[in-house]
Amino acid sequence: MGVAEGDFRRWLATVAPNTGLTTLSKAAGYSRMLIRQQLAGDRVQEETVIKICRALDLDPLEQLRSFPRHRSLESSPPDKREIGAFIRWEYLLRSCAAWGLEGEAPTESSLGPHFCPETSRQWINDIDPDHGLRKHLQAHGPISSPGLSKNLNGPLRYDLAVLAVQYAALPPVSALVVSRILTPAEAGWEPDERVRWLQGLATIERLQLLENRTHMAIVREQHGGRPAAPHQPFS
Repeated sequence: MGVAEGDFRRWLATVAPNTGLTTLSKAAGYSRMLIRQQLAGDRVQEETVIKICRALDLDPLEQLRSFPRHRSLESSPPDKREIGAFIRWEYLLRSCAAWGLEGEAPTESSLGPHFCPETSRQWINDIDPDHGLRKHLQAHGPISSPGLSKNLNGPLRYDLAVLAVQYAALPPVSALVVSRILTPAEAGWEPDERVRWLQGLATIERLQLLENRTHMAIVREQHGGRPAAPHQPFS
C-alpha cells in the first residue's frame, strides 16, 4: 500500500510549500530518517501522510483522498457488524449491568476507549461472513497463521485490513480505523455511534453478546493470554 514518492512530493509542495522535511517530521512526531527511508523506497505510508496532515491542521481523510490510490475513500459511519469490537469486554459488561440494574443508560465515556489489545482480533471475528476470513488473509496477504495471530494482538496491518473490508463488504475507511491510522471521528463516525448501536440491540442480543465476549476473555485467561477461538452463543 502507501502513496507513490512522486505523488507525495507534489502533495507536499501544495500543502506545505517551502517547508523542509526536518520541520515537517518534527511537527508530525516522525524522525526525518524514517520519512527519507520511505521516500527512497518509493512508497510513503498512509500513516505518515495522516500525521503530517494533523500537524498542518488539515483534514486527514480529505487529503488522503487526493492521492490516486485512495480516491475511493469516503467518510462513513461504521458497519453495525464491527462496532462491538471497539468496546472492551469489561466496559461492555459494566455498562450493560448498570443499564439493567440501575437504569443508567450507557454513554460513550462509560464504554471506555475505542481500542484495546483485543480490538483487531474481535473485529476479525465479528465481520467474518463465512468463517473464511483468516484463510483469505493468509492466502492473499500473504501471511502465515502464526504471523496473523501475532498481528491481531495490536493494530491490524493496513494491507490486511484492506483485504478484510473487501472480503466482508465493509466501508473502505474502516480499514484505516482498525489499523489505528485514522481515529473514528476522522473516518466519519458520530460521537455516539457505540451507544446508539448498543441501545439498538434487543435484550437477547445483548445477553448473547456478553456471553460471547466473556467466554473469550475466560479462555484467554485460561491460556495465559493466548487468543481464544470464537464462541457460538447458546441457541
